[in-house]
Amino acid sequence: CCQAELGKILATQEESLITMEDEIRMEDRLMERYFGRLDNAPIHSYAYVWPNDFFNVTHTAFDVESVAAVATRIHETIEDIEDAEKPQHDNEDVAVVLVSHADVLQITQLYAAGGENVGAFSQYRFGNGEVRRMDATTDSLPPPNPLKPPKPGSSLPS
Repeated sequence: CCQAELGKILATQEESLITMEDEIRMEDRLMERYFGRLDNAPIHSYAYVWPNDFFNVTHTAFDVESVAAVATRIHETIEDIEDAEKPQHDNEDVAVVLVSHADVLQITQLYAAGGENVGAFSQYRFGNGEVRRMDATTDSLPPPNPLKPPKPGSSLPS
C-alpha cells in the first residue's frame, strides 16, 4: 500500500509541485473505495454501481463502500492534515496534495467543489496519473464525461 502510494507521489512530483523539502505524509484513509463483491472486476462493472451512486449516495449495493462514507473519511482526513500543518505554517492556509485512486479523488473533488450531487462524481473521471487542482467552486470542475453503460448481454460478475 504505502510504497506504491509513495511511488505515485514521487512520479507526479514535478507536475504537482511537491518538492523534497515538503513533508510527505502517508495516510491510510486515502485508500481506494471498497467495491465489495465487485473488487477486481472489469471496469465496466462500475456501471452497475455508479448509477446507484447518482441516485443514492448512501447505497451499499454489491457491498460497496457508499459515496457518503468515502466523502466523510476524506473530509476528516483533510481536516486532520490541515489541523496538524497549520500551526507549523503560522496558521496560514496549507496546500494539500492528495494521491489516491480515481473514485476517491472524484468524490473528493465534487464534494470540495460544492457539487449539487456528490453521487454524480463518476461523470468527472480522472485519467491515469492525471494531476488536477481541486477548488471550492463548481467552476473548477472539468466538463462531465459519463461512463458508457455495459453492453447488452454482458453478465454481472459473481
